[in-house]
Amino acid sequence: MGRISRERGGEMSATDYAIYRGRCKEFCEEAVKTDSTLRLVRGWYHCPLWGKQAHWWCVKSDGTIIDPTVKQFPTKGIGAEYEEFDGTIDCEYCGKNIPLEGAYRYEQHVYCTYECFGHDIGF
Repeated sequence: MGRISRERGGEMSATDYAIYRGRCKEFCEEAVKTDSTLRLVRGWYHCPLWGKQAHWWCVKSDGTIIDPTVKQFPTKGIGAEYEEFDGTIDCEYCGKNIPLEGAYRYEQHVYCTYECFGHDIGF
């Protein structure tokens, strides 16, 4: 796990949530345009209060995490972990870890097979 560079502490404000929530990739792409040594990363932010959250951040060549939108979370990075997306995802019904490419998708849900999709929705 890389070192994390960001502001720490303080309360999450409604303004921080409104400014940053859902705009992770946008803010990170701007950071990469400004500093071409940064690598854009997709994955999950494991918030101690909210749990696993889909997220984007940047990483310096030395492994330091740069997260321009960390203020959207109530812990603002304190005690959180970052998990980089490895191309696989867990089926929402059976939990099997599968490649995202080729998975059965329905709206924001992902299943390993149509059968798992059917079981999950009660077919």
